[in-house]
Amino acid sequence: MIAKANGTFSADVKLHLYVDDEKFEVGQLGPDFAIFREPKTIHASHGELETVIDGKSSRWKIRFTGPPASESRKFTFEAVNPNEIA
Repeated sequence: MIAKANGTFSADVKLHLYVDDEKFEVGQLGPDFAIFREPKTIHASHGELETVIDGKSSRWKIRFTGPPASESRKFTFEAVNPNEIA
C-alpha cells in the first residue's frame, strides 16, 4: 500500500484479461462484468482474468456470457472451474 500525505492508503491495482496468449488491459472489474480500457472485439468463448494488487497476482478462468464486439468496452462473464474448459 502507498501512504498518502493525508494519512489515507492506496493500493497499486492492475487488471488484465488473457485470451489466446494475448493480454488486454481492463479498466474496471465487477462481479460478473468488466470494462476494457480501450474498445476490443473478442472472438473467444473463454479467457482468464488477472488482478494484481500491490504485486500479488490472482487469476481465474472465465466464460464470456456477453463478449465485447466492435466499439464496446464492456463484457459479461461467469467464473468457471478450470476442469470444465476443453
